[in-house]
Amino acid sequence: MSPKSFQFYRTFVPKLSELCDPVVISFDNTTFVKSYTLDPLVTPHHFIHSGNFFSQPYVQKPELRTKERILHLQEKLINKRTDGLMTLNVPVNGDLTTPYWEHVAADRLKAIEASLEAAVWTKENTKRPDLLYAGFEVGTYRDASYIFKKAVSADLTNLSAGFGLFSRLAKYRQEDRLKQFEVLAAYDQLSREFEGTRFHASGGSALNVLELLAYANVTSADGSSAVIAGLAYGSVLTATGKVIRANKLAHWGCNCEFCSGSRPSDVVKELQRSSEARVRHNVNVMRSSVARINDALANNTIAELTEQRLTLYKNKALWKCLDIVNNKPARE
Repeated sequence: MSPKSFQFYRTFVPKLSELCDPVVISFDNTTFVKSYTLDPLVTPHHFIHSGNFFSQPYVQKPELRTKERILHLQEKLINKRTDGLMTLNVPVNGDLTTPYWEHVAADRLKAIEASLEAAVWTKENTKRPDLLYAGFEVGTYRDASYIFKKAVSADLTNLSAGFGLFSRLAKYRQEDRLKQFEVLAAYDQLSREFEGTRFHASGGSALNVLELLAYANVTSADGSSAVIAGLAYGSVLTATGKVIRANKLAHWGCNCEFCSGSRPSDVVKELQRSSEARVRHNVNVMRSSVARINDALANNTIAELTEQRLTLYKNKALWKCLDIVNNKPARE
């Protein structure tokens, strides 16, 4: 099987001048259109999401998030730099505090079957079926393996799953990461059986897991950690994947594109002063990581690069994630 490239999309924030990195946007995102109308030549590559069902507008008004409305608005956003469209992903129910893997199997099955029906409908009604990624909310290896195989049988070879909900709840964060990689292990196995598949991991894609995602044959992912760390937490990412508060910085030896052009002392002052500077640094660190990943994929050394990342980051849970992908456990 030929190696697939890996792409990372940052969760969209208003345009950063001269920084045209790929972004993910919601189907009803008008900010994106307004930001790039005046200069279409710098419109970034983008992946159009189907909207987070747990966001307040859709929780309060579910009628805003139907397969018909999603497709109608997504197609208005399509241009030459659109890389993919995610179809409607149906949650188990309105309970946003119970993890998917703790719901009864019948309810989980009903939800993923509804997602598959929405994806098939979208494929039949869209003008751009080549861009579609069938979206699912899954939390176990067994559920993912079942629905991914059904999707491929329906000629839906681009797949996607959302991982952004329970990583926001500290109570489930660690288990959620392990369950995420059960789902990815199911896709990894499928991708080895059926060539030509692609997978978008939506949400929860922090710097320290990018190599693991690529190792599991994920072809694209999105996440907000680079932006949130810089804006909300006043923090910067290091090459190892650690997060450091900018006001705690002392010595700084970063060689990313943002930092390498100035003296380290000046960079530290700017990172401490400016939230935009922190975001730019963080985005460039993510960008460098993606470049290394694609070089490793091209040279068939992604396994070695993944182990290097985990050795540097020193996190037992991520080593468990690697074991899950390697062993592909079929467990609830």
